[in-house]
Amino acid sequence: MPIKVRCEGCQAVLNVPDQAAGKVLKCKQCGGRVKVPGGSPAAAGAAPAKPKRPKPAESAPADPDDIFGGLDLRQMEDTKKKICPGCAAPVKDEDIECPKCGVNISTGVLSERQRIRIERKGPPPEEFYRDVWGNAWKFLKKHWSYAVRTAVVWSVCLSMAMTCAYSLRYYVTTRQAALEEMVKGASQNVKVSGNKLIITVGKEKGSNVLFDGTFHQKSYETWAPHILPWTEPPAMFWIGMTAVFQLGFGGWCWTMANAITATTMAGEKRIKRFQFDFFANLTMGIRFYAWPSVLTAPLMVLPAALYFVDQQIAAAVAGGIFVIIPLLVLPAAVVHMAQHYSFRAWLLFWMLRDFAKTAGASLYVFGMMIFLVLLIPGGIVGGIAAAGPRVATWLLSQESSVLKWLTSFQDMGEGNLRFLFYQMPLVFGASFAFYFVVCTLVAFPAIFMMRVIGLYGVYFRADLALVQEFAEFEVAGFGPRYLAYLVDNIIMILLAGVGQFVGACVNFLFTSIYGWAQGPMIAQGVAGLATFILWGMYFSYGESGSARATLGKWSVGLIVLREDNKPQTRQQAFSRAASALVSVLTLYIGFLMCLFRPDKKAMHDLMSKSKVVWRTEQT
Repeated sequence: MPIKVRCEGCQAVLNVPDQAAGKVLKCKQCGGRVKVPGGSPAAAGAAPAKPKRPKPAESAPADPDDIFGGLDLRQMEDTKKKICPGCAAPVKDEDIECPKCGVNISTGVLSERQRIRIERKGPPPEEFYRDVWGNAWKFLKKHWSYAVRTAVVWSVCLSMAMTCAYSLRYYVTTRQAALEEMVKGASQNVKVSGNKLIITVGKEKGSNVLFDGTFHQKSYETWAPHILPWTEPPAMFWIGMTAVFQLGFGGWCWTMANAITATTMAGEKRIKRFQFDFFANLTMGIRFYAWPSVLTAPLMVLPAALYFVDQQIAAAVAGGIFVIIPLLVLPAAVVHMAQHYSFRAWLLFWMLRDFAKTAGASLYVFGMMIFLVLLIPGGIVGGIAAAGPRVATWLLSQESSVLKWLTSFQDMGEGNLRFLFYQMPLVFGASFAFYFVVCTLVAFPAIFMMRVIGLYGVYFRADLALVQEFAEFEVAGFGPRYLAYLVDNIIMILLAGVGQFVGACVNFLFTSIYGWAQGPMIAQGVAGLATFILWGMYFSYGESGSARATLGKWSVGLIVLREDNKPQTRQQAFSRAASALVSVLTLYIGFLMCLFRPDKKAMHDLMSKSKVVWRTEQT
């Protein structure tokens, strides 16, 4: 019958024949010497004698009231199953340490590695550098489809952004050329002075001036031809669309990083399936671009001061150095963002603290990111910047050649039709072909690095200042609310741009078509009114909806409730937004009230009988 013996060197369990009893063998795993227990060599070949079962001792007659009196406890042990000496959990023969408690099965003592794991509630940090490459590579092989999906999403978003930017350039250049031709052909009543175009109409009754297809009956000023196209609705539309698709690119980066990091830190092997939501992706894109801006805002005071005192070179150097900080603290920030409470990821103090405590690992991940992800796009951008004029000339020549070939089949003539049916599809197709190659080369290492960041969170969880929970309905203080305001302020700027677009449409209607001199004034009033309406809708619909928060508050982990801990109605949320406007009119003193009040409420909280609390599972 085979004999089981354990190697003292590698703790491997070996099955050897019974003829080897009493001999010394070589371990197949580590090559060490293993002594097999047993009798003398002479008796090695003999079959072991069957042990005799001892006879039960004579005892007094069994007590009829003792139901266990007739049991032989020596026969109750199950010798076929192996158990842990520490927690008595069943273990396998090949197990060296108990999977449940980590105790060494042969010695009954907790190993140093398991002691560190239990104290830190995670694996030893020194194993991160050894395990990260193999683990991330296995993850990438299982999730290669997400890398392909990432390459497609990035390519579409960047190609659309490039096409919108090209459309913006086409409109501005053609419109500027047309306006300059109108100025040259106009009478002395139309002049350009600096950045202004001045139209002077005589005081005689019935006097008018024809410009841009409109008879102007009153004198007025507008922007010069090189500025005016940028203020018109088509240009503002293409600017907005370019920004939207850029947000889509950044949003998908942040979405995938959060999903992979959360999956890794939860100990799951596969990403849970999720549908691509373009609008949710846009909100994540705002966070992607807003986070480095908010994080480095305290540091940018120095470059701004240097620029103000006419030290442009020093300001540029300082700004360039500070831009690297988000890349250095990115691993810790992504781990924070994947948690329920992510507000510390927006605070420079906490990010620098986490970086200091994990400096070696953070620099290691930073170096991997530079060489695996950023090297290819950085080299392409540097090459294009170095050979910019030649690349632009070559692209224009190729475009001209392709357009000549296309017009040989169907000539659309010069103008908008040619641009719509030939130039726009050509730019999108060429952009997609270029970006798909680049994004495919970057997407695979990007998914690899997202797994690396997740492993960074697993190995260094104890060193990161992660916030796990808050008490239910705990009121938030000034700091987190200020962070939420900074994020919401970016949204408000974007909404103000939409309001200006509405004003530009009104200006185009009343000035260019009807020739009203009061058109610009009316347009500014409409733009301001549209902006306030959009701000009110943003805050009221967000704080009374299912999220009970704006994007800024939700990013930090805050929600807005009534004083009785119930959600606000739409009317109550709109009243709260109007109350916030009153706080603004007090030069923000109403907001600062939450710094000094024990209940941490600002003036508009008191006016609307609401409060800002931390989001929990119950709320």
